[in-house]
Amino acid sequence: MSRRFELDLPDPGAARSFWLQEALAADPGAPCPPLDANLGADVCIVGGGFAGLWTAVELSRREPSMRIVLLEQDICGGGASGRNGGFFSSSWWDAPATCALFGDEAGLHYLQLLGDSVTEVGEWLAEHDVDAWYHRDGLMGIRTAAWQEGPSGEGPAEFLAARGLGEKMRPMSVEEARAIADSPRIVAARMIDEGAIVQPARLARGLRRVALERGVRIFERTTVTGVDRSRPAVVRAEHGAVRADQVVLTTGSWAASWPGFRRSFAVIVDNVVVTEPIPDRLEEIGWTSQVGIADGRELLYYLRPTDDGRIAIGGGSLGVVLGGRASGRAVTHDRAVAEVAAEGLIHLFPQLEGVRFTHAWGGPIDQTMSFLPFYKTLAPGNVYAGLGFSGHGLSQTMVGGRILASLVQGVEDEWTSLPVVGPEIAKVPPEPLRYAAARAAGWALRSGDVRQDAGEPRGRLRDRIGYAPGEVRDRIAARAAGRRA
Repeated sequence: MSRRFELDLPDPGAARSFWLQEALAADPGAPCPPLDANLGADVCIVGGGFAGLWTAVELSRREPSMRIVLLEQDICGGGASGRNGGFFSSSWWDAPATCALFGDEAGLHYLQLLGDSVTEVGEWLAEHDVDAWYHRDGLMGIRTAAWQEGPSGEGPAEFLAARGLGEKMRPMSVEEARAIADSPRIVAARMIDEGAIVQPARLARGLRRVALERGVRIFERTTVTGVDRSRPAVVRAEHGAVRADQVVLTTGSWAASWPGFRRSFAVIVDNVVVTEPIPDRLEEIGWTSQVGIADGRELLYYLRPTDDGRIAIGGGSLGVVLGGRASGRAVTHDRAVAEVAAEGLIHLFPQLEGVRFTHAWGGPIDQTMSFLPFYKTLAPGNVYAGLGFSGHGLSQTMVGGRILASLVQGVEDEWTSLPVVGPEIAKVPPEPLRYAAARAAGWALRSGDVRQDAGEPRGRLRDRIGYAPGEVRDRIAARAAGRRA
């Protein structure tokens, strides 16, 4: 896809995400100064993103008297939780791979819990008076060329239909799809009703408010320097420490530099861009609902409208960082990746050529080999980690908060029996091999998409390199199936 137009796009990394700027302007929230003393607690949560906040809120609901401390190196929502696309997804599109890893019964049960969370988060927002721009209008998967149908055989829709779950990914005609958003590129579409969009930073800040109201002590701009895994554990920060019976680690990509997690996942980078308010042009293309959209390329585009009449779009390419550096210019300032996202909007909707983009930012993703999170208990048995959300953290972290709360409470229940509870399913390669492999896969997928958009074959080399991560996942699933047999 060659560019034939000029982009009016700010440099990414110059400011916080549009989501966080908007959320803080609407409600900066009560102050949470840095930790500057030594404290005692029942539970110390490290990380103030979705996973940590949902865990704090869930524990405070179950045990109101529990002494909970949460430490965040930036502000709550300042990491990936305030930088994503805002898709609350049930992940039915990933049913074949999830069931291959865990078996049909366990895999479909986990996916249904993710689907249930799409409704449950709306109920939670209403109950706690959090205006997070929640819209449960569904998510539409589109194909913009025949090649995006993928290889012949059973896709996720066929897989689900064969198990009596065909309604999870409803087929749509081209006319029905274009009535939702009139992209002339659409050649096929399906609707996932168990899907919603939110303003993610408003959700994160709403969770923060509820946690504070329930007595959770939150310390922002507090960098944790180490965790003494002992009984009780000690979480050490620059100007204080927390002595806690139990510790929960929910630092996302930032855990990649911590001992014990250096091969848990790769850190890749995605960028999101947001247009100026264009309500009239949204009317022109018929996108008057709040349906989120994703296309079928290998490095997909995902896009959605906002409550103030903008379009946010991400994807189409990716960046890679070496080792555990989840901060820095490689994560936040990659203009080339941001430009691909902006170009994607004009590719999908040529009618919007000339639109101005007002915000652009990057964020790290903790990408596991299985494409799924993990929740493991660390020695000596009172430290728990919930990591590896692989770019689908909104729904997974709500479920994850319940998993981590049950692990803290030491109960055996529906949450601790889920198949994602346990160590990483597979380790990623060590550095620098991991960096080289991820960059090569990103190049192969991106350039292959461009070639096929131009009507050219991807080429054998691009296929071999680009599809290697999926093939590794298939081998992991085959081994898992062998153990279940």
